[in-house]
Amino acid sequence: MKAVVDTNVVAYHLLGTPRFAAEAAAILGAADEILAPALWEAELANVVWMAVRAGILPASVAPARLALAACLGVQSVPIRTLWHGALARSLRSGVAVYDTLFIELADRERLALATFDRKLIQAFPSVAKRPQAIMR
Repeated sequence: MKAVVDTNVVAYHLLGTPRFAAEAAAILGAADEILAPALWEAELANVVWMAVRAGILPASVAPARLALAACLGVQSVPIRTLWHGALARSLRSGVAVYDTLFIELADRERLALATFDRKLIQAFPSVAKRPQAIMR
């Protein structure tokens, strides 16, 4: 299965977030090809940093979480190939370009976007789906 994943799917998996970790792990494990806009790397590093600041993750473990993320094999798609379409989607929907980059990639690949972001699922219901909905 080929999948486009939102950063939150990877983050919940790596942080073991109770309500979402199993569902995130399931789609990451089932996909043999995972795509995301290159932005996901910076977003994930920021999530790990915030988890350390919040006391959720020890600082000594943070670099290892990024190393685990690298082992997932997520193919980073250059943002420049997506930004025009993402901007147009943002202007129409009011959703930030950071998020519509993922929608643009999924739409171009004719795939659903695996995400836990309710705002994206509501704004783009034909593209953005919970991981469990994609795996059915």
